Amino acid sequence: MHRYREFGLVSEQDEILRRAFRDGFKRAGLSFAQFHDALAWYRDHVRPEAGEAQLADAFAQFVAHSGWSAEQRDGALDLYRAIRDNGPAAVIEAPPPDEDQATLARADELLRTDPARYWGDVELQDAVFEARERLDSPTPQAGDVPPPGRDRQRVEEIEALLRDPGGDGQRRYWSDAGLRTDYAQALARLHDGSGGAGAESAPSENVGAAP
Repeated sequence: MHRYREFGLVSEQDEILRRAFRDGFKRAGLSFAQFHDALAWYRDHVRPEAGEAQLADAFAQFVAHSGWSAEQRDGALDLYRAIRDNGPAAVIEAPPPDEDQATLARADELLRTDPARYWGDVELQDAVFEARERLDSPTPQAGDVPPPGRDRQRVEEIEALLRDPGGDGQRRYWSDAGLRTDYAQALARLHDGSGGAGAESAPSENVGAAP
């Protein structure tokens, strides 16, 4: 989403990862404000060439200076490992349609009665955007073609790169915008189930670099 460009998040894959970390932070008992603080830390301190141990140390220092509890720190690190090992789709939690409709109703009521409160609540604005996105998407019907196996294979190949203990695969991923686009598009098709057997598309040459 455009409001997260200030954190260097510009591509489809950036948005998928943002949602995964946001959902995971919430389950770990971390606030939306803490999530934003972590985004700012990531923007200002994380570089593609940094190793995992170096990043863990830097994050521990950030957490200590920010006053997080040990449980919150461990929850954030466990979330990172879950996304690294299983991909963001394993972490993202989409609410059922009735919760999305309740979110939209709450937002409409606030816009009528207290618009300043609505426009000051970034978390609610995100929830409204995503609720509309889900409710406006066509629901898969019985007999629809399942996501193509080659999308799943491509996701697994790229996630294997991200799990490379030597770090070469991660450096390749973050330095290759086309590879990130491949991953985002394949993951999106698997997530929404809308891809057909020929749904693969060529990587975009204009996707912005991830942070």
